[in-house]
Amino acid sequence: MNTIHIIMDTLKRSYLGCYGSDWVKTPNLDRFAGRAVVFDNAFCASFPCMPARRDFVTGNYEFPFRGWGALEETDKPVAEQLSAAGVTTGLVTDHYHLFRDGSGNYHWRYDCWRFIRGIEGDKLYTDPIEGEIDYPCAPNRLSATHRRYYCKHKHFDMKQEEDWPAGRTFTEAADWVRRNQAHAGGFHLQIDSFPPHEPFDPPPGYAEMYAPNYQGERLITPGYHPIGEKYTPEEVEGIKALYAGTISYVDTWFGRFMDEIERLGVLEDTMVIVSTDHGTYTGDHGWTGKLGTYHYDCVGHIPMLISCPGVAPRREAAVVQNVDIMPTLLAAVDLEPVEPVHGSSLLPLLRGEVDGVREFAHSGFFGRFHVVSNGRYQYHQWHINDKPLHWHGLQPSLFVGAGPLGLVENTDLGPRRPVDTTRNPIGHYRTRTEDGRPWPNALFDLQEDPEQVRNLCESCPGLVAEFEAEIRRFCAEIHAPESYLSRLFDSE
Repeated sequence: MNTIHIIMDTLKRSYLGCYGSDWVKTPNLDRFAGRAVVFDNAFCASFPCMPARRDFVTGNYEFPFRGWGALEETDKPVAEQLSAAGVTTGLVTDHYHLFRDGSGNYHWRYDCWRFIRGIEGDKLYTDPIEGEIDYPCAPNRLSATHRRYYCKHKHFDMKQEEDWPAGRTFTEAADWVRRNQAHAGGFHLQIDSFPPHEPFDPPPGYAEMYAPNYQGERLITPGYHPIGEKYTPEEVEGIKALYAGTISYVDTWFGRFMDEIERLGVLEDTMVIVSTDHGTYTGDHGWTGKLGTYHYDCVGHIPMLISCPGVAPRREAAVVQNVDIMPTLLAAVDLEPVEPVHGSSLLPLLRGEVDGVREFAHSGFFGRFHVVSNGRYQYHQWHINDKPLHWHGLQPSLFVGAGPLGLVENTDLGPRRPVDTTRNPIGHYRTRTEDGRPWPNALFDLQEDPEQVRNLCESCPGLVAEFEAEIRRFCAEIHAPESYLSRLFDSE
């Protein structure tokens, strides 16, 4: 069996027709859902973008051990294992973080890779200089990274719809399949589309479908903060339209890719997985972006769709996570991971041989929070920031950094470095309530309170105790560091 894994970064499930949206146009993803197993209880694991990528390719939870960084030398990513077994592997992506300083070795283990330049902070152009670019909004309302790099790329290279990043990525991906479909050992293709991640800047016509009368600034990079007085209600509607338009644009080019590989005749023996790292806030809970508050359902509860030869389409209620994708890709070609991993193959679940692979989903942001969900309830536990924090691994902490790292210490779990928590942004996200106090832990009933506005911690202490016990069980199972538990529980 061939395998194709498609990641659409920051894809919010409530904006997809196949997950109940009645206003965002996603005809191609909805059509794909008609031939796929659609998972209703899929959750991200490590958060945000690059920690999720390490989960995807290694099958292991990263967040209890370290945060945003490159692959470790000891990692055994899925592409390496497939290639060793004779499968031809390829990566097609416009995701700059896979290549940038501090995380940029995720392409190394593929047999070939194609990088679509120009998105996010890709240092493609140093001209034109400030003042010569037609910005979509006032420069001070545009993130510095996109102002300095993305807008310069757009100035030169984005003239037609096919020039936008996702159009180029899915076109290149279809070309890769056309040229590699005949390999005797089969193929594995990873497609990593940075859109619909911000900048929410679709080609003309897409956002206008959702806000045809909007006359305000085109706020393509909404901040990661409470809306407050930052945006007017009309501007929030404009942001929603830009995000919805970006999803519809990605959907269009995903559809063209699927049409092409169907024309090539490879779908009959190809597993296709569509997933994301996380969602985002577009006014939900009074926020934009994806950081700074609870890991609410609109961020952590994600879409996952898998089309597998011989498996009939259906809705699936089993709890699954991103760490399950790596062992699933291996199982599709009758391989086991070369060493134990935290995730579980979903192939037996897809084929109806088992009812589930786990009872609880665990998600987290290194040094900040731990979330556990069983599909009905979701419990959020914050770190205690005055407890020691350690970074496990030798790769540096950059971009979404943990802060300055100390000297390497050898432990039973391998090398670690202490984190100087007095000089990092972790505490900043721990004290973001309006009055400056720490966020309290929270328990939400997703069935009775889907908007997650009623914290049940005080009224349901028994459930809280059950979820705390589950966190301890999980940490023991994956051999999480003792210092990790001590940052979650006062008594440790």
